Amino acid sequence: MRNAVAVGLLSLTLGGCASLGTLGGSPVGQSCSEHLGQTVELQLNLAREMLDQGRAHAALANLETLPQDSLDVRESKALALRRIGSPLARTEYQSLLSTCKAAEAHHGLGLIAMRSGNRIEAERELREAARLQPTDSSFRNDLGVVLLDRGDRSGARFEFITALELSEGGKLPATNLLSLMYLEGENSQAEGLIQRTGLSTDDVREAHERADALRSPNSSPAPAESLSHQQPAPATEQVDAVVQVQAPVVSVDAVAQDHTSAAARDAGLLVKAR
Repeated sequence: MRNAVAVGLLSLTLGGCASLGTLGGSPVGQSCSEHLGQTVELQLNLAREMLDQGRAHAALANLETLPQDSLDVRESKALALRRIGSPLARTEYQSLLSTCKAAEAHHGLGLIAMRSGNRIEAERELREAARLQPTDSSFRNDLGVVLLDRGDRSGARFEFITALELSEGGKLPATNLLSLMYLEGENSQAEGLIQRTGLSTDDVREAHERADALRSPNSSPAPAESLSHQQPAPATEQVDAVVQVQAPVVSVDAVAQDHTSAAARDAGLLVKAR
């Protein structure tokens, strides 16, 4: 699959590329080489699994029992707060900007900005995340989502292809790229991408739907209050999703029935969802 994707993508027309800035390292700060002990590591891994399952409230409760000076714990806590829509997430991410978790902090701040409809800030934050950690496929994918949302199709294409190659044929950037191809009428290239990456019938249908939504004059980003990133109403579970133009509030039962991991939804599928 790796070779097939690599060879196949050489034939794709990039049509331009995003400005990635000068490569650089993460800010010097607290060391990321932490020794938390076996018990704490197990608890942290359990909280991360809860986040992947969409159980952000439960994950946050577990994270509160762990050492609050740990960068890994703080990053996971910021993610949990963001997924439940808490305004405290911004503060948590900002506290990580001067540490070796700066890339993750900029990424989180970028998604928060996108949720609130501030696409300029979202692009700035996600560009910085990609600059600090240029090989993270999810950062590149989400930057592509923002660029496409702002009308920069060539820049978005570059980021989606980069994310696709970094993830060795990952479903999320592949579906985003497929939507962009349909949007630009590149049907033959789209068919080739489907074959190379093994996208399912459902993936293809969703890509068509996203492309149609982007063509619509009413396909501009939904207002902040209608997005899945909003602060949750009581008795609801909010899960990050970059997959719906106007993402509905997701109930706890719906999250439990959803077999797609929260991490995958968080990585993002086009603008059908900020």
